[in-house]
Amino acid sequence: MTALPLAIALALGMLLAAPASAQNANLDNTALGSIEAPQSTERYAVNFVDVEMQEFIRSIAQTLQLNVTIDPRVRGTVNVTSRAPVSRDELYQLMADELRLSGFTALRQGDGRLRVIPEQIARTQPVPVGIESTEGNEIATEIIETRHLDAQALATVLEPLIDPQVGALTPYPGGRALVVTDYRDNLVRLRRVAEDLDHQQAAETDVVTLQHADAESLASTLQSVVESEGDPRLQVAAAPRGNALVVMGDRQQRQRLSQLITGLDTPHQGNNGTEVIYLNHADAASVAEVLGGIGGIDRASATSTPGLEPVSAEAEGSNPPSRAVSTQRGQDGSTVAVHPATNAIVLRGSAGTLEAYRHIIQRLDIPRAQVAVEAIIAEITESRSQELGVQWLFQGSNGALASSSFGSPGINSVAEAQAAGDDTLLGALLSQFSGITAGVARLNGSGTDFAVLLNALQNDAETNLLSTPSLTTLDNTEASILVGQEVPFITGSTTVDNTNPFQTIQREDVGIKLNILPTISADDSIRLRIVQEVSSIDESIEASDVVTNKREIETTVLTQDGGIIVLGGLISDQGANGEQKVPVLGNIPVVGNLFRYSRDSNEKRNLMVFIRARVLRDSGPLHSVTADRYAQMRSLQQDAQLPSGQVLPALPQPASQTPSPQSGTGQSTTPAVHNAESAAIQALYPSGRERLGSLAQ
Repeated sequence: MTALPLAIALALGMLLAAPASAQNANLDNTALGSIEAPQSTERYAVNFVDVEMQEFIRSIAQTLQLNVTIDPRVRGTVNVTSRAPVSRDELYQLMADELRLSGFTALRQGDGRLRVIPEQIARTQPVPVGIESTEGNEIATEIIETRHLDAQALATVLEPLIDPQVGALTPYPGGRALVVTDYRDNLVRLRRVAEDLDHQQAAETDVVTLQHADAESLASTLQSVVESEGDPRLQVAAAPRGNALVVMGDRQQRQRLSQLITGLDTPHQGNNGTEVIYLNHADAASVAEVLGGIGGIDRASATSTPGLEPVSAEAEGSNPPSRAVSTQRGQDGSTVAVHPATNAIVLRGSAGTLEAYRHIIQRLDIPRAQVAVEAIIAEITESRSQELGVQWLFQGSNGALASSSFGSPGINSVAEAQAAGDDTLLGALLSQFSGITAGVARLNGSGTDFAVLLNALQNDAETNLLSTPSLTTLDNTEASILVGQEVPFITGSTTVDNTNPFQTIQREDVGIKLNILPTISADDSIRLRIVQEVSSIDESIEASDVVTNKREIETTVLTQDGGIIVLGGLISDQGANGEQKVPVLGNIPVVGNLFRYSRDSNEKRNLMVFIRARVLRDSGPLHSVTADRYAQMRSLQQDAQLPSGQVLPALPQPASQTPSPQSGTGQSTTPAVHNAESAAIQALYPSGRERLGSLAQ
């Protein structure tokens, strides 16, 4: 990019048709784009494509030998191409036009330097005073004097004609002058309009201040009278800031129109009207809350009215329809009430108030988009454990001489059951061993002389959990789903007089929970506030109370329509090694294995949570999502070979929906939904044994 301005400057310089010395001409300090030197025949071919604004300005300034200062806020790109070579004046105008179109302007400083700034701040900068040139691309300040018209009335007429970004119009207090700041070309137009209006006599313009009526509404009413006169000199203009009318015409016309205005400018007689508006999409209570906020509703003045619901900020649909509620009165005498049974709003007020309320209700009573959210919870756990140990016992006629016992049950218990001949107890003890168990013993008439018990176990377990809870809700409306159980937890226990204890129990939800609050942006991106929880009862932990495993994610994310993003996850690898042995003897190589009992375990867990959200703006996408899930459930029922009477019937196609080319093939779109989920999971877990790594190493 640094070589681009130089290349442009060289391209411009090569196309000069006049001697190079002509480029040293000084510029006029008062007009952007004019040159003091006599007109030359030099021409420039211009071609800027995707050039930074500052580089564009520097290239023109370098070519025309200008000193320029550029405000850091001047940003953007320029695309300018001339069909034919342009002169120096035209090249200046080209740059000035591009600056103006991009919201910037160039101010001429006293030392001849150009200063390029955003046009919003130009009005507060030192600018030339007076129209010294008709060139339109420089900001200046002009004092417009009047001989007949009032400055305030003239300001009312001229104010809509100034540029709102850079223009400023200020009437001089107590005089007949206006101070106007704007682009030069617009200042010329404003001066001409002011001169044309001021050519009339002072008595030809009246300003009528209204006491009761609205200026804009009354001006619209009087327009038909003005048009019937057929005289272009008779005009009526509204001045909303002062709630006044500007009347122009001859004396008789102005007197007749002033009398009409006085007759129409009467206080309101209190003839309020009543209107019932039935809402099609929005909730009546929510809309009435908005009307109450902008209408100055005095909530303390509410009165009880059976069958009408008060304006309140409660959740949608939370108030029963048959409830006797209140009607609220505004400071202007208007009332707003809600009839929940028909989702209608009852309004009472003046015609202007009712018209304003109707306009607001029309803008609010629109169908809201919906969001379908699917959470993909993938959890894969792989565990492996090994146990190996030897227990032995030596016993004489008087009891055990020596033994090594590890774990439960021990060899002592087994030997005692064997010596007692209790086969039931012996079978119960041996059933507690897992894996391969082998024993060697020598028996005589008096009991067991010795016993050796060998136990070996290897346990492999792998679990795969894939849950996809889904939820559909309105835009900016919170929704939740719970699939699980209510589990009782003991929170306290009290005993009185040695009687049975009294226990207090609190029930909590255990399972899969999903809470979402979606907000749809204009570009169909979705902001999601999500609380995702997966909890279960831990059956492997022995405790006096229930223990739960809980995995929760609470976050706020931004996603595109239909996109899949990962919310979070957990990858853990836990290992445990345990060994029991007889001191000294357990450390002997080879032989020491007879005096040791070892346990090794390893567990790897992968947990990932994904989310996908889709915007449903009309019935077509909504039916598509419903059909996908319906077809998926129906396919599962068919795979389970349920009786035909228990299988869901085919979902009928809506009459207003035209089948798409894909739907005409007879294939359901469910595989596409499933494939999208499978692709996200497969990306993280390529194969069955490689998902968590091998535990056999």
